[in-house]
Amino acid sequence: MGATNSRSFRGVEVSTLSHIAILLLISILAIIHLKPIIQPLVVATLLFFLIRPPAQWLEEKYGHPLAAYGILTTGVVMVFFFAGNLLYQSLQAFSGEAAVLEEKMTEKIQWFSDLEVYGYSIDTSALTGLVTVERINTITSEFVGTLAGFTGSAITVFIFLIFIIVEAETLPRRLQAAYPDEMDRFSSIVQNAGAGINTYVITKATVAFGQAIIVAIILSYMGIPGWFMWASITFLLDFVPYVGAPLSFIPPTIISFILFEPVTALLILGALFGNQVAWGQFIEPQLAGQRLDMSPIVLLILVAFWGWAWGIMGMILGVPLAVIMKLALESDPRTRPIAMLLSLNPNASDES
Repeated sequence: MGATNSRSFRGVEVSTLSHIAILLLISILAIIHLKPIIQPLVVATLLFFLIRPPAQWLEEKYGHPLAAYGILTTGVVMVFFFAGNLLYQSLQAFSGEAAVLEEKMTEKIQWFSDLEVYGYSIDTSALTGLVTVERINTITSEFVGTLAGFTGSAITVFIFLIFIIVEAETLPRRLQAAYPDEMDRFSSIVQNAGAGINTYVITKATVAFGQAIIVAIILSYMGIPGWFMWASITFLLDFVPYVGAPLSFIPPTIISFILFEPVTALLILGALFGNQVAWGQFIEPQLAGQRLDMSPIVLLILVAFWGWAWGIMGMILGVPLAVIMKLALESDPRTRPIAMLLSLNPNASDES
């Protein structure tokens, strides 16, 4: 009995833990050094899950799977092209307004410096060094530049996507021939993983797009420079859990305080915050059926890791990759206890 206990930890064999540690080390090295290959492959996989439901619907209706995927892939390419073009134009428009905004910000800071509330004045010395239009423009340009750099590998993404589509049609037959006794298990893993990832990707994309549309309407109506760029950043940062959405409306809020009176700027801030709360707290749970079953601290650690490894694109892809990791751990009885440790509300009955 003592020998058995020494070879296990909380029901997980020590050999299994050592194998996982070795795989994690190899995976981390591969993630860092093979980024130009792995990152496009991850994006292509997520795009496949995103277009798979409408492609299956078109296949059932017209009976041509490759044609269905071809139509949807072409649509994705066109959306990326037009969105990228509009994003670049929006960045150029905001950069063109930077000098005027800088001048207005100096005036607004001076106004705050002269303001007295019950005999107390506001010290703006720290504010002038912390928040500047030039800094906002620099950070935004770097963010958009990162996206532009990634779109340079778009050809690689779509090559991977084409091969994933082809493999999805032929791989089940090859697995059936190679592993007939394990086919039911493979099918169960793929079905559960596909359903989980597909639910997350579609739900999150829908919620992020809805938020971005409302942000675009608000900022465009109020005449905020670069409104399409801020809406695009809102869409992308909504994929970063907990901190992404609040960070996305900080720059347009600062610009609102520069351009308008404090009451108007506060109303814009309230509208942006209410938009985020409405979609994140009410609409998203209704679409997904339930929230993502992962510990918040685990999600933040994983997003921080992917951000360290791949930058802003890693932070955006961090949650889908966490979903994949958790589903993979749940699929094997030996690693299921680890998946339960990562869950927010683990079901003890699943352990059996």
